[in-house]
Amino acid sequence: MRKTQSVLLGLREKLEKTFQGMLDDYLSKFKNKQGIFQGWNKTYTPMEGFADDPTKRSFQRVSGTVSEQLEWFKENTEDYFKTVLSIEKTNSTGIKAELFVEGVSWGEYTVLELLRLKTILDGKLKAIIGELPIRDEKVIWTKTTKDYYGDRNVWETPIVSGFTKTTLKRTEIVHDPHIKDAPNRPPVSVQIELQVNTGEFEEQRFSGEITMLERAKIIARYDKVYTGIIEALETANSVETVESDLGTKFINYLFK
Repeated sequence: MRKTQSVLLGLREKLEKTFQGMLDDYLSKFKNKQGIFQGWNKTYTPMEGFADDPTKRSFQRVSGTVSEQLEWFKENTEDYFKTVLSIEKTNSTGIKAELFVEGVSWGEYTVLELLRLKTILDGKLKAIIGELPIRDEKVIWTKTTKDYYGDRNVWETPIVSGFTKTTLKRTEIVHDPHIKDAPNRPPVSVQIELQVNTGEFEEQRFSGEITMLERAKIIARYDKVYTGIIEALETANSVETVESDLGTKFINYLFK
């Protein structure tokens, strides 16, 4: 069932506030990371004879992935885009232009629709795309097989294992063959250091972030849509204008 223009105008203010709030939230979330896209699993087992150190054990699950965040964004902005662009389409004078993206026609759209979408693209959306969290490119990542992540888009590093170490120090008195000749001479001592293992650890990192290449492709798609809008507007603006007499009638009536 189609909504009337008055209903859409009534919804617009609320949807505008919700959309702008969502943009602010996503920009903050992606820019500051907030730790929700990263996780780890650290284990530690002390060696026999050494005290346990619980601070070396920790676990943090990846709370969210970038792909999940973007999917949620798509689902929850559908009403906003449909409402504001439908208002512009209804208000339009009828001048249309075909929108091409990567050589593919998306259809004909009114100038007001194209201008509205351009305004949205000129806003915080591009900043959000530029802040999409990316995985550490210096690390080898593979899709995780951990059961607790299911089929979510979470990636893992190889398990790093090793030993924690400490240095044991002791002082020993060495044999002095000349002690008989100088019985009052102080004994000669040496410091002996021995490095030993105190515990065994394992560490593995997890990430719900995307790659630099994936972010670059999203930015490239954004730029292609933007270019298509500019070209469509140029085509639309090349039509001959229709002269309006409304201003003349208004001013003549006002000051007659």
